Amino acid sequence: MSGAAQAELTATLARFVDWAREQGWRYQMVPVHLRHLGRFLRRQGVQELGDVDGALLREYQQELSVLRSAATVQGYLSTLRALWRYLLKEELASEDATQGLRPLRSDYFIPHLYGAQELQRFERATRAAIAQSCGPWQRLSRRAQHTAFGLLRDCGLRVSEACRLNVNDFDSWARTLYIERTKFFKTRHIPLPRSTCTLLEQYLRHRHRLMGDSGGSSALFVSRCGRRLARGALEARFKQLQCELGLYRPRHRQGRTVFGSTNLHALRHSFATRTLERWHRQGRDVEALLPLLSGYLGHSKVSYTMHYLHLTPTLRQLSSERFAQLVLPRLDHRGSGDNDE
Repeated sequence: MSGAAQAELTATLARFVDWAREQGWRYQMVPVHLRHLGRFLRRQGVQELGDVDGALLREYQQELSVLRSAATVQGYLSTLRALWRYLLKEELASEDATQGLRPLRSDYFIPHLYGAQELQRFERATRAAIAQSCGPWQRLSRRAQHTAFGLLRDCGLRVSEACRLNVNDFDSWARTLYIERTKFFKTRHIPLPRSTCTLLEQYLRHRHRLMGDSGGSSALFVSRCGRRLARGALEARFKQLQCELGLYRPRHRQGRTVFGSTNLHALRHSFATRTLERWHRQGRDVEALLPLLSGYLGHSKVSYTMHYLHLTPTLRQLSSERFAQLVLPRLDHRGSGDNDE
């Protein structure tokens, strides 16, 4: 692809983004989808978007499906369809090349669920990293990472939510955390476990000693430069520690089953499933409590929360025991009554 053709392709995609925003689109992943598409088209030597046909887009769909889930691929394809609507409107394409895209079969996704031993090993590793840090700023950054990991583990926050937190969002007296305008622009207050509050208070004391009251940044979690801790940096550090401990497992696929990697987002799945296990142990009414868990996780519907609840061997055993306690005595009583007749 020539330099002029590449510049024109980039300009066309930029105009599409502006048009999409005018239509009210707020999806942050659209630019990511377009950058990926642009790299694919450059590898194929495509000069203009109007030259793309259905066969090339089917090849692109196949490439997307190798490592990505069906839901993620569907997001890319939605952007493609919108792009071609724009191209047709602007008369930059003569036909809709997306009509030949094949319908997707849903994948069965199995996330990694962290066990107690894994979490304990990781906790020891993050504490050791703090002790081995060089200088006060690196020590503060390591403490910020350690505290952020603990918050994600104990409260099931999204990674982006933790990174966007400000100092004033934490109320140590009320033991609550204010999460403002998160995914789909929702805001919520969540109560925190006492141990998580203690962890945050200890971190904030170290932050205050080094940065003072103003600190130059309102961010709760800061990097060694004193700026807001970026999501990418937090995820990269998590993966680095996982590799050092021999705990890292990449995402992989077997047929239509996708096994998730040992990434930060898996802590959210683990939190939701552990909560369900705890409620079963306590004999609580799980069905009645699910809306509370849904609100805590920041979901607008319980059906969204179900994506994070997984049937583990522990949960299967607890459910079987509870079924035996609640149902079998009634069946035995009914059976004995039938024999008496």
